[in-house]
Amino acid sequence: MPSNPRSLLIMSCSQCKRTEPSLLPAIERYNGPAFRVLRRFLKGQPSRPLDVRFVSAEYGLISADHPIPNYDQRMTLLRAQELHPHIVAELRYILSSRPYQELCICMGKDYYRALHGYDALISTKMVITIVTGSPGKRLADLQKWLYGKPSVRQQYPLVAAPNGKVRLRGSEITITAIQALDVARRALIEERGDPNNYQSWYVLVDGKRVAPKWLVSHLIGLPLSAFTTDDARRLLAKLGIEVRHV
Repeated sequence: MPSNPRSLLIMSCSQCKRTEPSLLPAIERYNGPAFRVLRRFLKGQPSRPLDVRFVSAEYGLISADHPIPNYDQRMTLLRAQELHPHIVAELRYILSSRPYQELCICMGKDYYRALHGYDALISTKMVITIVTGSPGKRLADLQKWLYGKPSVRQQYPLVAAPNGKVRLRGSEITITAIQALDVARRALIEERGDPNNYQSWYVLVDGKRVAPKWLVSHLIGLPLSAFTTDDARRLLAKLGIEVRHV
C-alpha cells in the first residue's frame, strides 16, 4: 500500500456563489459554508493528498479548478436523471486514472441521485464515507472527515459471498457489500421504512445504527414479516457486513 495514499472528495455545488463577471475556478466560485471549510483545509497544505470534484447542476462532474461563470441552475430529479450518464462516465474515468484509498461523498439527496450506481465502479478496498443529512450536519461531518476525526469514518469488511450470490426464502440476489451498503444509504436518504426498529442487533451505516431486517428487506425486496432477524444476520454475514449486538 502506498505510504501516502490519495483520497477523493465529491461535493455538490453551492447555491451561494461569488458574483464576479469573469470566469472563476469552481472552488472559488462556490461560496457556501462547506466550500469555505474546504478552502481553509486546502490552504493548510494537508499531508494527505486529496482530489476534489464537484457535482454541478449546470456542468455535471467537474474538477475544483474548472473555470465557470456565475450561473443559476437548481438540481431537480429530472436534471439529475439528465446528468447521470455523463457523471457516471466521468467518475469511471477518474477512478480508473489513479488508485484511491478513500472516497467521501458530501451532498443532499437530489445531487446523490445523479451518482446512482457509482458503487459498481468502486474497489472493494476503498473506504467510503457518505456525508448527508441537514446542511449543518453535513458541514460538521465534512470537517471531521477532512481533518481525520474517526467519528465520521466507517470502514466495512468488504468480503463478498461466493459468486456474490445470497438467497433468502427463495429470493436470490447477486450483490457485494459495497452495493448493499449503498442501498442502505439511499433508503436512509429517501426515508424509506423504519431503520430504527431494532432491539438486540444492528448494522452501522456511516455511523448510524439500522435494523438488520430493515436492510435485508431493501436488498431482497421481501416484507419484514417474511423472515427473522436471525435470517437477516446470516445473510449479511455472508456478504461480510458486521452485525453488532446492542
